[in-house]
Amino acid sequence: MKVLKLIIGILVLGVTTSCEITEINVDPDNPSSESINAGAIYPGMIAQTHRNSVALGGRISGIIMQHFEGLDAQQIAYGQYNIGESDIDDLWDFGLYGAGSMRDCFVIIENSDASVSALAKLYMAANLGVATSTWGDVPYSEAFVGDAGNLNPTFDKQTDLYGVIQTLLDEAIASDVSAGIGAFAGSGSTDDINWEGTAHALKARYYIHLTAVNGASAAQSALSEAQQALESTAEQPDFIYSTPPQNGNPLALFDNDRPETLGFSTSLNEMMTDDPRIPFYTTDGQSFAGREGLFWGQLTSPTPLISYWEVKFIEAEALVRTGGSDDDALTALQDAVRSNMLYIGVSEDDASDYVDDLALSGSETDKIETIIVEKYKSLYGNAPFEAWVDFRRTGFPNLTPNPDAVPGVNPSGVIPRRFLYPLSERQTNLENYEAAISAQGGHLLDDDLAVFPRN
Repeated sequence: MKVLKLIIGILVLGVTTSCEITEINVDPDNPSSESINAGAIYPGMIAQTHRNSVALGGRISGIIMQHFEGLDAQQIAYGQYNIGESDIDDLWDFGLYGAGSMRDCFVIIENSDASVSALAKLYMAANLGVATSTWGDVPYSEAFVGDAGNLNPTFDKQTDLYGVIQTLLDEAIASDVSAGIGAFAGSGSTDDINWEGTAHALKARYYIHLTAVNGASAAQSALSEAQQALESTAEQPDFIYSTPPQNGNPLALFDNDRPETLGFSTSLNEMMTDDPRIPFYTTDGQSFAGREGLFWGQLTSPTPLISYWEVKFIEAEALVRTGGSDDDALTALQDAVRSNMLYIGVSEDDASDYVDDLALSGSETDKIETIIVEKYKSLYGNAPFEAWVDFRRTGFPNLTPNPDAVPGVNPSGVIPRRFLYPLSERQTNLENYEAAISAQGGHLLDDDLAVFPRN
């Protein structure tokens, strides 16, 4: 595995003028409309984006999806689907909006030329994808107006936002997002990252999100993009936490700060009985971090923006959905699983023994289930939001809802379909908050989002 990727210390030190990033000293929290120091904003934006994937929102998504299970305190409540307005507001207020990564992306995009802002557009697309796939309709077009941001923005429709995501990525590619490397060059920190391939990978991700509503059309678009995307794990945009514990991986930090409140999922452990990745996921069926040998549970564990194995799983699914060759789909599936295994340290022999036994047979639905179940196991520790998306759009894996679920905000007791809007929106943006709830048909965890209708 390449370990020198997006390292925050190198990002700060490696800013150059190769992409015309200004050296003017401007407060990134209060930029002028004339010029900003994009180089000062990029590192924090990138770090926050990657942290979002496995911090609070990712951790709760992981509990919902039974990658983890609550052992004590709030984690038990989350596992019982008692996830209220104030439980997820940090992701909204500080991870994405407010002082979060989407705000930083907007500042760079609005105040920089195309060559400097291309990478910010790529990251804006990824952040917006997290927001709309978890809440549905969310503010975007009016969200960042003014230096402090618009406190009363309308909520854009989820179906429209998926189009915005694709446009942002198209613009990033057209502006040569690969030139973004020049802004962060230093000691090989990002030289291996394929930014154009990353943009195509994200386009594939957000097209495949739409298969429940756009069917084969979405799958065909996803396939086209996946085939232009990353070609190996060496090219994927990993973020390595270079100065732990101050900047450690959020999962490891949580285990360090709140020990024995969160554990590895019993159901996932049972699902992976014969899987060679288990020793890299848990040492005792309960620990998930802080133990020697656990790949995703170390302070320096990476968080990819999107992984090569996710791309190959998308390709495999898209081939099945578009009537492609079963052999080609199986090859993509095997590449996905193998790359994930080798990345975390499984031996070549053990990986080969496992992937050689994989097969795609039966109906289209049977083949999709095989792919999504393997993808679910591979997304552990690195992309819980995407595992949740896959479950809501396909129904796989076939998880059993928590029998101890409480009905307060999830009266049907199903595995949650969305997050509730945060308390801060109800308190400060009531009219638009209520309009969004009305447009989406309710404000409960078991209310479907527009692009993820119930199977």
